[in-house]
Amino acid sequence: MTTLDQATVGPDRDGRGARTLPRLVARRGAPRVRREDTLPAIAVAEALGADVVEVDVRRTADGVAVLLHDETLGRLWGDPRRVADVPWCDVARLGNGLDRIPRLDAVLERLDGCRSGLLLRVEDPADALVATRTVAASTWDTAVAWTGTPEVLATVRAALPDADTWLPWESLAAPTADDTEGLGSTTLLVDDVFLTPDTVRAAHEAGMAVAVRTVDEPEPVRWAARLGADLIATDDVASARAVLAGGERDGWARPDREPTEEEVATRAQALAHRIAHEVIAFTREHPVGRVSSGGVPAAPVTDVDRAVERLVRARVRAAFPTHGFTGEEYGDAPGDRYRWYLDPVDGTTNLVNGLPWTAMSLCLTRGGRPVVGVVADPWRGEVLEARRGRGAVVRDVPLRLDDAPRALAGAVVGAESGGPGAWAALGALAEALADRSCAVRVMGSSTLTIAQVAAGRGIGGCVPAFDPVDHGAAVLLVLEAGGVVLTRAGSVDGFPRVGEPFLVAHPGAADELHAVWTSALGSR
Repeated sequence: MTTLDQATVGPDRDGRGARTLPRLVARRGAPRVRREDTLPAIAVAEALGADVVEVDVRRTADGVAVLLHDETLGRLWGDPRRVADVPWCDVARLGNGLDRIPRLDAVLERLDGCRSGLLLRVEDPADALVATRTVAASTWDTAVAWTGTPEVLATVRAALPDADTWLPWESLAAPTADDTEGLGSTTLLVDDVFLTPDTVRAAHEAGMAVAVRTVDEPEPVRWAARLGADLIATDDVASARAVLAGGERDGWARPDREPTEEEVATRAQALAHRIAHEVIAFTREHPVGRVSSGGVPAAPVTDVDRAVERLVRARVRAAFPTHGFTGEEYGDAPGDRYRWYLDPVDGTTNLVNGLPWTAMSLCLTRGGRPVVGVVADPWRGEVLEARRGRGAVVRDVPLRLDDAPRALAGAVVGAESGGPGAWAALGALAEALADRSCAVRVMGSSTLTIAQVAAGRGIGGCVPAFDPVDHGAAVLLVLEAGGVVLTRAGSVDGFPRVGEPFLVAHPGAADELHAVWTSALGSR
């Protein structure tokens, strides 16, 4: 059994003189043409010129290694059972014609003598053990590499000491020598949302190739090639190959004309709107699984937080690969003058405790100025969105706060705690507003506390420390709805300084509320 030959370094980033083009990895064969992880899908991928075909491997109840991405047979094959509980004779009956679940040994035979190698993706060490036995027993000369969890790769190396392994990398931090030393991996396998120039540089300095997945759209393919990726994993080999051929022919320099802010904002608002509806559906339907403290017991992190952030990062990366990105869970990704800010679940404590008061906040900025902001409320099914200079809407209805004077008596002010002394200031504020017959509500999502003011639900909202991740979209909503954003010093047209207490208010009550709020802050 041979291993995959690895490329050296990707194309030069600056212009026409490309060196070795990135090689293409066909994920699950050709899933846009034939059913994934089947022999027809693999045959199409090989015919399209894929250098590597990535497939998923699991075991049946009687220890046969087969190709299947899911733990169960339900999504593709209509059988709800776990494949590990079903014997091969029953698995083999599913499907029809050539559209069936293939054995791993049949795939090794199919690619014998072909230019396409095989990347085996395995999630369970028990599956890996069965797969290594299959590969070790094979007489076919098919190049094989492996990827999976650290436990899977350890199992593979124990069974096949000379195995070619690809190390998955799911961090925006570049790998260090401690991360890669002694593992013997030839390739760093990076999700596209984690690909950075520093990661490429560190991998190459460690003597590793860089494979990025999953890259399907033309501009991200060019972006990955410019960054120096050695392999690009895609669901669309034909399109990716055409993009690379165009880059080899025409050079890799960026277009002469950059899109205007208006053009970027138009595309970004449409993208953010689609993302918001995806996030609403996901958050409502996805059960809250693993919960960790993230080092701060009062600030839990769930699998929903991480899954939503990865979803949003992937959507933005596909549309705007050069933009920077800052997220609550994974931190900063480098980029150009545009930067997105995301809190995937603002109000995670509410989510963990079953309280339907959470939101996603997604904001695009240019040079630090807000351009587009979207707040998704999964429990109302609402998307509140704003674009600088174009107003704010919810359910296609414009949000507009009038200038009529508003009394504090009988009104509601939203507030959030957090940070040193915040509770003392909040107590002073609540007492002062109570003297004016105005109620204070602490709901547990600062994003919604601010955004609801833009929607006319409440007369004001205050937060102890501005952060564009949490508040960028909501602040833009208030500004575009005609509301007022204030710090101690007065109103601001844009973002407050990071870490600065701020207040949003209906314009008719802004002066009085600001006076009460600043007095409460001064009483700390």
